[in-house]
Amino acid sequence: MRLKSTTLIAVFSVSVAATAAHAQSTAATRSFGDLGDTSDALADNTAASATNGLASILQRLQCLLPLNPLGNSASVTLTVKKGVYGIYNPETNVYDTVSMRSYNGCPTGPTITIKQGATLKLTLKNALGANDPPDFCPPDVDHSTPHCFNHTNIHTHGLHVSPSGNSDNVLLTVLPGATQAYSYKIPATHPSGTFWYHAHLHGSTAIDVASGMAGVLIVRGSRAARNGVADGSADIDTILHRQLFNLPFREHVMLFQQIEYGCFDSASSDVPLADAKTFEWTCPKGATGEIRGYTNQLAFVPDPRPDHAGQLNSTWAISGRYTQINGVVQPVFPSALSFVPAGEIRRLRMVHGGNRDTINVKIVRANLSALGLADSQSLSATQVNTATNSAASKLVNATSKTSQTTTLDAICSGETVKQLEFAEDGITMPAMVEKDVNSMNPGYRSDVLVAFPSPGLYCILDEAASSSATINFRPNSSKMKDRRLLSLARVGPGVNIPNTTVGAHSKYWQYIRDQLLAANANLARPAKDDLASLTLKAFAPVAAVDGPLDKTVPATFDINVFAPTPQFVINGKPYDPAVIAYTGTLGHIDEWDVQATPLATHVFHIHTNPFKIVDIKNGNTSIYDSSGNCTAAEIATGDEEYCNLRGVVRDTLFIKAGYTLVMRTKYEDFTGEFVMHCHILDHEDRGMMENVSIVSPTTALLQRIATPVRLASDKAAGWFNQLTGRKPDPTQLALSAAMCSSKYFAAK
Repeated sequence: MRLKSTTLIAVFSVSVAATAAHAQSTAATRSFGDLGDTSDALADNTAASATNGLASILQRLQCLLPLNPLGNSASVTLTVKKGVYGIYNPETNVYDTVSMRSYNGCPTGPTITIKQGATLKLTLKNALGANDPPDFCPPDVDHSTPHCFNHTNIHTHGLHVSPSGNSDNVLLTVLPGATQAYSYKIPATHPSGTFWYHAHLHGSTAIDVASGMAGVLIVRGSRAARNGVADGSADIDTILHRQLFNLPFREHVMLFQQIEYGCFDSASSDVPLADAKTFEWTCPKGATGEIRGYTNQLAFVPDPRPDHAGQLNSTWAISGRYTQINGVVQPVFPSALSFVPAGEIRRLRMVHGGNRDTINVKIVRANLSALGLADSQSLSATQVNTATNSAASKLVNATSKTSQTTTLDAICSGETVKQLEFAEDGITMPAMVEKDVNSMNPGYRSDVLVAFPSPGLYCILDEAASSSATINFRPNSSKMKDRRLLSLARVGPGVNIPNTTVGAHSKYWQYIRDQLLAANANLARPAKDDLASLTLKAFAPVAAVDGPLDKTVPATFDINVFAPTPQFVINGKPYDPAVIAYTGTLGHIDEWDVQATPLATHVFHIHTNPFKIVDIKNGNTSIYDSSGNCTAAEIATGDEEYCNLRGVVRDTLFIKAGYTLVMRTKYEDFTGEFVMHCHILDHEDRGMMENVSIVSPTTALLQRIATPVRLASDKAAGWFNQLTGRKPDPTQLALSAAMCSSKYFAAK
């Protein structure tokens, strides 16, 4: 059920008083805080008497409240300021106090909801101090060096809205003490889905996002599938409901973040305190964690750990910090006091709002025998409570990395729960895909349906992976990304999922398919017929990219290690805010060939217009056969992450070393200037970004006419300046070329 404002106020007021009595008995429990915009999310949040590191239960609830839950045209405000709170540290079993750049003083930004056709007005207030050290914000700043940490702006990641003026314009700067009014007009045909917002000022993007300056943005849709209507014009929200009263599936918002805080031995130090043996970062009692810069945080540095000798690694991996969900490390899901009923289908809106690690989401049933408990398919709520407490106790007592891994492997060793993914980057896919492991990289969104098969305790894991499959790729390294616990999930009595399968599909696919068909008996054809195979053509937006191509655009992401200071470049050049690296034409189709050099992996993201994946090449060979399935050779590599991506529409995509991503995009609806960049955000701040401009066909014609005139003018001016010893005036040359081209066009 969606929140109504009167319901929200009433439930919030009553629940704070009701839960206060339980604070003493449950305050030590880390409870999942749902950032969803529904009354169900509010009910779960208020049922858990946990502060989760914040000053009070009241502050925790305030930080979880959504903005504009009804989704109508509205005005909202975000204030950028330092937030002081605690982050749970599994290494020490205590909360480390941190002081982070934040929205509204909270660990995460609030979820913002907007409907198709509505207008969202957002006021961004920058309440950070103007006391950056001079060397952090010099007047002649090098744009390949992170800078101006207290300057900011905001980006609505994935929205197809104007990039100009006071809309999604990341070229604006909001200075300390300043306020910026933004306005986003959501097209009536905008895909419904899961998007997000985050800070995006070049030079300070990573330090802001790695501090927690990010939030989820949901676009709600109500367009039903109808006979005779084109594919892709309906919203999947309209079929994700139960048979009983057509109640929507319960949904949970999960914002994954990687807060790379360190503690320091002095006010001027930028070297985090670290354990002398493990080199993991430590925070003594009374210290406050911060992110102070990009030299010893948010960086790739020589790895001091003995088993990584001679390697470079990310400071995130070295730090030992943990990925958190909605501001909490290893929370109990859906809350410390509630359960997900077995067999009840839940929608998970997962957003990778972190910066420095791949997250491999996997859900497995806990092995209760490893906890010394009897297991069965009909556990009671009391037995699940006992299992939760036992697992938490064992994990707390596993203080070394080795014992943590051993304990986690023993507990989390049961049946894998399939995730049925139906949307990537907020955009509905042509068909649902079953996943054991859902690999997410910075900027990704994944919408999945999940049903737990029977009562019990379940582990939501960040699964282990080879280094080649993560953004922390290192050449010639076979080191694995360690398995980590993201959350413990409590599943209570309900309806167990039958062990029935269809062909190559799992019981989870069969069960969810049957539930959807029963709940949508009156769905219009052909959408109803497609649903029998979980095909979603009626709901998957169609990217009109099959027409003639205008241009092929190469984009090679590289790190130039031979420069005096390593340069993070695209097509050999670091970011220059004065240069438009590529100009496209409104209404035209381009094909982008995106690749990473063998030195490192990257994450491609482009603003305003999403892209359709038409091919992916391993070396010079397509990984797809004529049917669009992965070839046997690609499957033999053991890495199938790209196998279901042909034909999928996205805005963010991982670039593995040695692969080329072939993508097509059509520049629709909006002209203006925006950016494409690496979404490993410290790479972006160090120069791995380009300006892109989309112009009207008339402007494109004028530019084509002006080019030879300008070149001739430049050549003549250069010859004259050589004779006279004068220095050329770039402004005058540009004006002359423009005037000449205008006269030429008028004469024609």
